[in-house]
Amino acid sequence: MTDIKFKFIGFILTAAFFTNAAFPQCEINVGKGEAAEQWTQDFAMNEPGKGLAVADGPTLTGADTTVSLLLPSGDTAFFFSDSFIAEYPEKPGDGRIYLNENGLRMRRPNCLPPICGQAPEHVHYVYNSIVVRSKDGKTHRTLTGPKDKNGYSTAFFHPKTEDQNAMYWLGDPILMDVDGKKKIWIFLNEWSVGRPFDKTFWIKYRGQAIAQMDAETLELEKIVDLKNKKDEAVWGISLWLDEANGKKDLYIYGMRNEGDIPNAVSSNVAVANKYKKLYIAKVDANKGLEGVTDLKNWTAWDGSKWNRSLTKRKSLIPEADSISDELTIRRLNINGKPTFVMVTFDTGKGYSEWRDLYLYSACEPQGPFTNKHLFYTTPTAGLKKFDGMTAGQSLQTGLSVYNPHMHPQFTTDGKLLISYNSNLPFGAKPGDSIYADFYRPRFVWVPIEGLEK
Repeated sequence: MTDIKFKFIGFILTAAFFTNAAFPQCEINVGKGEAAEQWTQDFAMNEPGKGLAVADGPTLTGADTTVSLLLPSGDTAFFFSDSFIAEYPEKPGDGRIYLNENGLRMRRPNCLPPICGQAPEHVHYVYNSIVVRSKDGKTHRTLTGPKDKNGYSTAFFHPKTEDQNAMYWLGDPILMDVDGKKKIWIFLNEWSVGRPFDKTFWIKYRGQAIAQMDAETLELEKIVDLKNKKDEAVWGISLWLDEANGKKDLYIYGMRNEGDIPNAVSSNVAVANKYKKLYIAKVDANKGLEGVTDLKNWTAWDGSKWNRSLTKRKSLIPEADSISDELTIRRLNINGKPTFVMVTFDTGKGYSEWRDLYLYSACEPQGPFTNKHLFYTTPTAGLKKFDGMTAGQSLQTGLSVYNPHMHPQFTTDGKLLISYNSNLPFGAKPGDSIYADFYRPRFVWVPIEGLEK
């Protein structure tokens, strides 16, 4: 009996050894996050020449996405989607912010009833922009597209179409060596959306592309559409380049809305009521931009191997979990070990309940991402009052939060910098857009034991 007992124990230990070898944990020790007040203040820019904004160019005064890339110069480029812009020189109705007598950040309305509903609104913005933060952290320079015929900024990235409703929201950027020169590749997500004067908000998927920029000058060189794309999965929400042992494999994370969330407080935008699942594909970047943008050259992780059929892809997160539409996954050095870390909101609760920020970790780019840590519950979710509001002033609807990103180039004392966005929720009543703090990036520090810069 004793012999049988020891054999059984030996079997269990052997099984445990092989299980851990096959599925290493790469667990991380995460502390409680805290608001990064100075970073949030740095991006509360009001007009050219104020705060960190340079005096001789346009200034971003509100935006979302907030994904960043460390440039060869040591500066950092922050890439933003829908962006309010204070023009240089000033233009009537631009995105400029003023402080009222109580210090409340306000925008002057540029659209009045009945065109924009029952209350004054501020509606002019561009669909994407870039802010370059200097290496020393002392200046922010905003980059947009060319001025239109009336002298207002346009989006930095434009789709090749005459459709006035078509635009790009931004995915992840990455540095690439192309013919011996440093380039930036960034995924672009093309949509048609309802414009401010449309009676209802609507959104329709159009496709995706990758833009190439010069990493030194930030000049936009070309935009190449993805080819042979069969569904509405959004690829390029995060990227990683593996150049080990002479390889040049580009790992491309994607998201797709799949399955209704039970018992969720529903949104009037259907995709906000769906689970969001995480996928990964890879492609040989030696094929160049034309080859990388052809999905026939991609393989997807099917749960056990890389499969040439992208339809065989399997989610990298637990079945009950749901990620953000945008997120960041980076390979970080933690206690001397390369570890893949993901930041996301828990979106498995319905859009109005998004508030909890998590870090997931894994040993391989394909996960599985099963180790998860709640590190911050944002007080911004549901917020109706801003500093400077009087007793009679309030948002009509509490704020929504979404799309977190990490910025490891700013790691300090073992703390990782995280950003997230705030906005009025879908279906919000008109009038609140004149309060500038509704729409802006906010930042959090999260300590990770053994995190190296």
